[in-house]
Amino acid sequence: MADPGLREREWVLEFRGLSEEEWRALEGLFHEAEGRRGTFVFVDPADNLLVWSEELSREAWYKDPYLELLEGVPDPRGGTRAARLRNSGEATQRIEQSLEIPAWYQYCFSVWLKGDPWSEVTLFARTGTAGEARTIRVSGSWQRACLPVKLESNEELVKFGLELDPGRSVDVYGMQVDAQPGPSPYKQTRAQGGVYPEARFGDDALEVVAEGPGSFGCRVRVVAAR
Repeated sequence: MADPGLREREWVLEFRGLSEEEWRALEGLFHEAEGRRGTFVFVDPADNLLVWSEELSREAWYKDPYLELLEGVPDPRGGTRAARLRNSGEATQRIEQSLEIPAWYQYCFSVWLKGDPWSEVTLFARTGTAGEARTIRVSGSWQRACLPVKLESNEELVKFGLELDPGRSVDVYGMQVDAQPGPSPYKQTRAQGGVYPEARFGDDALEVVAEGPGSFGCRVRVVAAR
C-alpha cells in the first residue's frame, strides 16, 4: 500500500574531472556510510540553505531583544514580503540563523537591503572560533549585498546574520545562503531549506571512470526524506 507520509527527494550528481584526492574523499565517505546503510549531512548545491527566508518572526531566527521587527513591507519584486528592522537599543543588535553544516565549506550569504543613505549594515558568518563580516552602506533603493565565506574552523554549526548599530533601521528581503562562492537567483524557503541531515547514498556501489591521468568521473545518487 502507498504510504503518503513517506516522501523522498533525489539528486543525481554527475562528477567530471575529479582529482585523485577528490575521488578518494568521495570514496571514503561512501565506505564510511557503508553504502546505502548510513546517513550523512547533504548540503543541496542548488537551494537556499536557510529556512523561513521571508518570515523573520519564526523561531528559527534569533533576534536580540532591542531589535524591532515589522513584516509586510514592500519588497523589490513588487510584493510585501520584506521586513523592516530597527535597533531601538543602545548597543549593536543582531538577527541570525544557525545552520548545522561544515564550517570549512565555501558559502555565500546574501540579502536585499534598503534604507537611509547614511545607515550601515554588517553581514556576518560565525562559529565559536572563527568568523567573517562585511559592512554594507545602504541606499534608498534596493541592492543585493553578499558575503562569501570559507571559515578556518572544524565546527559543524555556522551562524549567518546581520547587525545594526543603535538607532538605525533597514528593510531586508530574501535572506539566502548558497553552498558556492557567489549568490544564485533567490529561492524562497519555508520549513525546509537546503540542508538534509540524514541523507543517504542511493546505490550500493560507486562506479568510477578514469578520464585520463589523475582525472576521474562518476555518477552519484543521493536521497533524503522531506
